[in-house]
Amino acid sequence: MNEAKPAPSKPEVHIHVVADDDASRISAVLEALGFEVVRQLDEGHGSARLEWAVQRLTQRHRLTSRESEVLAGVLDGFDNRVLAKHLSITRATVKWHVHNVFAKVGVGSREALLRAALQLGRLDEHWAGPHEVTTKIE
Repeated sequence: MNEAKPAPSKPEVHIHVVADDDASRISAVLEALGFEVVRQLDEGHGSARLEWAVQRLTQRHRLTSRESEVLAGVLDGFDNRVLAKHLSITRATVKWHVHNVFAKVGVGSREALLRAALQLGRLDEHWAGPHEVTTKIE
C-alpha cells in the first residue's frame, strides 16, 4: 500500500536587518538571484515600527527634523501640551509643526496621520519594513 508523502515545503531564509536601506539592498540582490522576497516588520517591536514609520514619512514627505520629532510624538499618542514640554517649545509652535506635517503628508487629522503611517509599505499584502526579510526559495 503506497501512502502519499506530503510534498516537502520550500525552505525559507529569514534575515533580520536594522535599517530599511539594508533591507532594500538585500531584497534587490535576492530578487536578482531569482528568490521571492517577503519583507515584514518584526511584530514584537512596536518602537521599531514607530521609528521606521517616522523615518519613511520624513523621507517621503521631506519633513524637517523638528517636524519629524513632532510626527514621532503624534504617532506615539502625545497631545500638543506633552509634545511642547518634551521638545521644550511652546504649544503654539507644536501646533504649527503639526499643521505642517498634516499639509505635507496630505492628511487633516491625527487619526488620518496614524492611518497613513499604518498603511506604509503595504505591497502585495505584505508589510514592508526594516526588521525581517523572509525569503522563500523557489
